[in-house]
Amino acid sequence: MLISIPYTKSTIAAAFMRLTLLISLLLIFGRCIQEDPDVFSLKPGDALPEFSVEDNGGNIVSTATLRGKVCLIAFVNTGCPDCRKELPEIESAYQQVKDNEVVRFVIISRSQGYESLTEYWTNNQLTIPYSAQEDDAVFKKFASQNIPRIYIASPQGILVFTSDDSSNVVAETISTQINNLIRVPE
Repeated sequence: MLISIPYTKSTIAAAFMRLTLLISLLLIFGRCIQEDPDVFSLKPGDALPEFSVEDNGGNIVSTATLRGKVCLIAFVNTGCPDCRKELPEIESAYQQVKDNEVVRFVIISRSQGYESLTEYWTNNQLTIPYSAQEDDAVFKKFASQNIPRIYIASPQGILVFTSDDSSNVVAETISTQINNLIRVPE
């Protein structure tokens, strides 16, 4: 049995308008999610880039000083809401391994000076070592945009875990990644 649907000029016009709107939205949003060839971020399997910063304790943190250690490097700016969500998670994971000499954590600010970063650390009782960077020069060695970013590298300086602003990372994920590396024989 066939059902007959009457087509009038107004129903055809309305369907055409909906179809045009749908195609327009697909074209607009399709551009947003396309891969931009100028956007990059290091990924698992990549080597740590050459960098060197001084942390809040006066220690040099560099590719060379991290060799032989499991390390977590995170890029944040405390003006970023997602960064503020992830910092307590990173702090929790740091507390679990801070006395292990094989593990090193450092938070590197992206375009945030020492005074405001130190004030945030104090106000939020964070103890993770940090390096305040007035610009994004160090960050640009790891990624071209978006924070927070978390990188975990093996003692050989090879990234095994990366995270960007597309999802919030919890302490358990960080701890699992680090513990897996600590257990692996060199």
